[in-house]
Amino acid sequence: MTKNKIVKTTTNLYFKLNFSTIVAAVCIFLVCKTFTANATEISPLIGFGQEDFSFDLEKVTASSGAITFKPNISGITRLGVNAYGFGVGLGFRGSSKEIDPQYGTTKFFDLQLSYQQKDWGIEAFYQTYKGFYTTSTAQLQLQPDLEFKHYGLMGRYALSGGDFSLAGLMDQSDDITPAPGKFFVVGGLRHHDLNTSTSLLIQENVGVNTPFENLRRLKVTSLNLGLGYGKTWISDNRFFIGGLVDGLMTTGMYNFESTTGTTSSTYGTPSFNLRLGTGYAGETFKTGISLAMDLTTLSAPGGVYVKPSAHRLMLYFRLAL
Repeated sequence: MTKNKIVKTTTNLYFKLNFSTIVAAVCIFLVCKTFTANATEISPLIGFGQEDFSFDLEKVTASSGAITFKPNISGITRLGVNAYGFGVGLGFRGSSKEIDPQYGTTKFFDLQLSYQQKDWGIEAFYQTYKGFYTTSTAQLQLQPDLEFKHYGLMGRYALSGGDFSLAGLMDQSDDITPAPGKFFVVGGLRHHDLNTSTSLLIQENVGVNTPFENLRRLKVTSLNLGLGYGKTWISDNRFFIGGLVDGLMTTGMYNFESTTGTTSSTYGTPSFNLRLGTGYAGETFKTGISLAMDLTTLSAPGGVYVKPSAHRLMLYFRLAL
């Protein structure tokens, strides 16, 4: 094994071990805090929903539209369990009946762990999809070896007081009360890894952008920092609606592997998160729908932007104990 390969392998192992250690430490801390905190008067949550993921290639040429790649994940159900501020979200496919075989097969894994309080929150996540298709070309094109991974650790902390709560907005694990809006500082570490055995520029797109056409792998570890603002409105009959939006600067350390060699660089790009919630916050029965949307911009050779986008919709209910 060459010296460069040893250094590369050691670096990857170091990052993975540290990420696993951080997630394990967070889980232990949250479990301990959960059972030592004062008992809540709101029951644990059980929720079901749907999730969606895709990524766009933008600015392949000066005049071309976006090329969208999607995994074949029709029929995926998202299970959410939440108690005392600690939450677990897991995507699974209960049946393959809704899968259209013409779009190929996708292997996936999506796990999220979170802990939310009024003034702060933290989230660890690991998502991977292998097997994509695109209808942005003249004919349907399958990319069975195309794989996209995304994992990281993100947190937020309130810059002002007040009763607005992200936990209340998303699943009512906290009380919802009329309150002024609240600003947050948001930040954390993330890693994206796009890996393909063939070019992403196919059919009529062959030859339009040679540097990107030669790309086979894009890896980026990023530091993300920004601000968020959230507010909830509640009526006299206890129906509510609210939202939270984050704007972040994603500063990434990139590694590009192409048919012509390997290069590294650093870029800064914008990212956005949106959280919306609506429902009924009764004294005994609580229910609602929440939507989480995340959009990240990554740089790639040839001036192309890779924009992964994730959407998670959840229906939940709770009972006051």
